[in-house]
Amino acid sequence: MREARASDIDAIADIFLRSRQVALPFLPIVHTPQEDRAHMQDMLARGQITLAVLDERAVGFLVDLKGWIAHLYLAPDVRRLGIGQALLVDAKSKHQRLELWCFQQNWAARAFYEKNGFVCVKETDGDNEEKLPDRLYRWQKKAD
Repeated sequence: MREARASDIDAIADIFLRSRQVALPFLPIVHTPQEDRAHMQDMLARGQITLAVLDERAVGFLVDLKGWIAHLYLAPDVRRLGIGQALLVDAKSKHQRLELWCFQQNWAARAFYEKNGFVCVKETDGDNEEKLPDRLYRWQKKAD
């Protein structure tokens, strides 16, 4: 894992697009690939993007906006290899508390986050640009 650089934006945008197509087929397409790329550039400017690299190829990323996980996506061919877990463990090591939104229909992600100590603290009926029900998850580091 390493911190993403501006030169990684194309790889990050590609992972974002391909992952959503495979893992979230229920999502409506609300942005063009160019808009998604610009969004990732904005995310890099606003926070830290941790990039997972396997055999010199970007295979996943986590966008950390000061304890807010804005995105965690993996290339479809590397799911269930522990890469998402490694990205999440890294984010947990940097914060006392993390929060994120997850679509209610994203059963795999919900199970992943719940297995990793995240608790649902709020549900919506689609108060997002996709107009789909989602859940706010929170993780809090346990006191020693």
